[in-house]
Order: sequence, then structure tokens, then C-alpha cells
Amino acid sequence: MARRARIIVVGCSTFGAGVALALSAGGGDVIAVDMQEDALDELGPDFDGETFTGDGRSAQALEECGVREATHLVAATGDDATNLLIAELASEVFGVRHVLPLVEDEALVQILEDRGISPICPHRVCEEEFFSLTGLARGGEGR
Repeated sequence: MARRARIIVVGCSTFGAGVALALSAGGGDVIAVDMQEDALDELGPDFDGETFTGDGRSAQALEECGVREATHLVAATGDDATNLLIAELASEVFGVRHVLPLVEDEALVQILEDRGISPICPHRVCEEEFFSLTGLARGGEGR
């Protein structure tokens, strides 16, 4: 029998909260982590996961969330450097196989990709969706 996904979402920004809600609705074992308890409250009654108030940059906090059993970790704070740190900690220290940090800075995106971590880069996602929806040709060198 396939192992049920255990996902830690650090940062309940609009993106983080949306991902946590969708994953829990999809049957994932989700733990939402944020330093602000009111951010966790915003998940609302439809959230069928666990919440943890704490600093996702802390190895101890991640351990308390069960990071060693996590199949996925989404780092979705509002700060690229924080997401990079959380991703590295989860991947390198705790061995989480699927680490997905939210990153805006193209230089950090490249660093993560070079380390085998797949970042979620909103402007890249929007750009890809734009060209997919419009069918227009992309010029330049691309990626």
C-alpha cells in the first residue's frame, strides 16, 4: 500500500495557506507552520490538518512537526532567504526528498536548481501559464 503523503507547509501566506488547504482536502497529512497564530487561524474550519505555531527556520521546531517523517516540505514564508534556509535544512539535514521553496529572486532560483531543489517561482509560473494560454511564441533565449 502506498504511503500517505505527509506534508509540512511553513508559512501561511496566501500561497502557503491555499496549498495547505488544498493538500488537506486532497487527503494529505498536512501540518501548517507559522510564527503567527492568527495566520494559522486563517486556514479556517475546512482545514483538516494540524497546525504548529513556531519558527520554521528552527531545526527544533521542524523536529517537533515531524520533519523526519515528512514526504514533502513547502517553504512559503514571505522571504526568499528564509525559504532557502528552510529548504536547505529540510533537504540536507533532515533528508526530506521533496522540498519546494517559494522563491522570487532569480539568482536564488538558480542556486536551488543547482542543488537539486525545485523552487516555486511565481513569475516563472505566471510566464509559463501566459504563453500556454495565449499560444503566443516566446522570443529570446528562454530558460
